[in-house]
Amino acid sequence: MIATILKSSSSFSAVRYNERKVENGVAELVAIRNFGYLQDAPDMRGITSLRNYLMDYSARNDRTRMTQFHAAISCKGSEYSKEELISIAWKYLDKMGYNNEGQPVLMYFHHDTDNNHLHIVTSRISPDGKKIADSMENIRSLKAIESIMSIDQKHQNSEMMKLAKSYHFESVSQFMAIFETSGYEAYIQDKDIYIKRGGQVQDKIAVKDVEKLCRKNGEDEKKRIRQLRAILKKYRDQSTSREELESMLKKKFGISIKFLGNEFSPYGYMVVDNATKSVFKGGDILGIKNLLQFQSREEKLQKVDFFIEDKLRENPLATTFDLNHDLHRFYGCYIKHGNIIMGKDKVELADYLVQKIKYNDKVAWVQGFSPVNDQQVRLLSKMFNVSSEHLHVSENGNNIYSTLYTINEQLELGKDKGCNESIFDRLNDEGIWTYRFEDKFFCVNPSKREVVDLEANGIDMSKFKTSRSADIETSEHKHHVTSGKSRPISNEIGSSDRINYNPDANRNSYGEVDDERAMIRRS
Repeated sequence: MIATILKSSSSFSAVRYNERKVENGVAELVAIRNFGYLQDAPDMRGITSLRNYLMDYSARNDRTRMTQFHAAISCKGSEYSKEELISIAWKYLDKMGYNNEGQPVLMYFHHDTDNNHLHIVTSRISPDGKKIADSMENIRSLKAIESIMSIDQKHQNSEMMKLAKSYHFESVSQFMAIFETSGYEAYIQDKDIYIKRGGQVQDKIAVKDVEKLCRKNGEDEKKRIRQLRAILKKYRDQSTSREELESMLKKKFGISIKFLGNEFSPYGYMVVDNATKSVFKGGDILGIKNLLQFQSREEKLQKVDFFIEDKLRENPLATTFDLNHDLHRFYGCYIKHGNIIMGKDKVELADYLVQKIKYNDKVAWVQGFSPVNDQQVRLLSKMFNVSSEHLHVSENGNNIYSTLYTINEQLELGKDKGCNESIFDRLNDEGIWTYRFEDKFFCVNPSKREVVDLEANGIDMSKFKTSRSADIETSEHKHHVTSGKSRPISNEIGSSDRINYNPDANRNSYGEVDDERAMIRRS
């Protein structure tokens, strides 16, 4: 294990270096601490915002110019996992004086070399405005890592040996595979199994003691073998390479694979099932040739269209959420903005499928208004241009208290003699739209997805009625625009008066109408 303190900077250039690595797909941000509003707002993070935050934080000390602290912690190959390196990094920062409460810290795990390594970026200024001591920091850094690894390694080796003995295994080689898939080397010499890590022997155990722990597979193990066979087949079909398969199995199930023989053409493998603490001979689960029969990413993407079509035949109103659940499960991909996304690759989904899924998403969204009767179903169907056959009366009713409160509040405000705005305009300013439909008045609140039958809820209708027998001015009047001019609408919502649903937009704003006229735009 090596810790390297890298060049300092006044502009936190390390942020740019690491964020560029993330953009190129060879690094990931694995820890962010004490970054204020950026902490929980990943969409607002970027090179500029992160650098500015660190520079603003460091400005509490105007005497120190080179305020960046940038260090890298690396190990040989994959001796230590990402999680282990993160744990070591926090202990390292603590020993170096950079783990103070309120200290902003970024950690990036890189996978662009054969050696796992992690970069740390923070400020040389402590939260109290003082410069963190940096005298002899290279020597202190070396001692810090040596201390961490010495303490951790002894405890870790002891725990690892205890854990390995608790596993179910049939042979000595399967026992050794538990260590070999956990970042250790294991070899037999003079009737002992030696456990090695970091170039040094960490522990040993007599072969005869391990042989006493070996047990044949029982019914529970045979049942698990059948489960593992299904898992390996499924995720083999989602993977395009051995490395991708190993990574997926480890991440999802804690399953590690130890291949035997030549790296490029193994003759066999063992499965270390950490979930059930068991080790299995790979051939008992799935033959090596069968296991390594991967489809190319292009072949898998080509099958997704057919899979989606099948799902839509099974459930004609399946939404993006429904489909993505199954796509991720069976193909390791998902739909976004009309594309099928698989890792870094994407392919356009057939247009007819895009339109069908968009419509289904809209139906699901409109159903969220929870109409309480057939009239409200027809109203929502007209408003949002979805078939009334695809909506249904909600058995649980709808929660309309927020909108009712606002309506009553605006009616009270209207009693003020100085208030000249109509009730329709005041409600519209609150994001509530008023309609007369089938001789009844309704208020619709899209942001809350609430629809209120005014008379049925005891609203004083005197302010909503007009002496004019012709056009009734409602909030639609303010929003319905044709060729740049507003016009009054007819007493009822017509078939052309439709609101377009945009699932990707903020729910407080609505886009174009299906017939390309802007019926409703919030002012």
